[in-house]
Amino acid sequence: MEADMPMLQILVTAVGLTLGSLLVAVSLSCLAWWLATRVHHPRWGAAFLLIIIGGAWLASLGQSEFVKMATVFALVGVGLLYLVGREERGGGSSRDTKPGRSTLSEGKH
Repeated sequence: MEADMPMLQILVTAVGLTLGSLLVAVSLSCLAWWLATRVHHPRWGAAFLLIIIGGAWLASLGQSEFVKMATVFALVGVGLLYLVGREERGGGSSRDTKPGRSTLSEGKH
């Protein structure tokens, strides 16, 4: 029974590390999005998140396995914030209307 404890401890540590770093990355992504929307530039959300990640690495926090995993998850968040920021400002390729016009008002002239 005692031989199983180190394996259980490793499993719990790995799951906690993964879920914790994912939670931190999501929180940082929300913070970056909030900052970007507060300055009325949603496209800057990805840049804000990159600045936050870079600040953590420059503060020598990159030595920690937790920070390394949170950084990987946050880099995925950078890509998502970039795509959302493009859509929010109407610069995305999937928009079929001009800014300020809706598809319902174009049907009736």
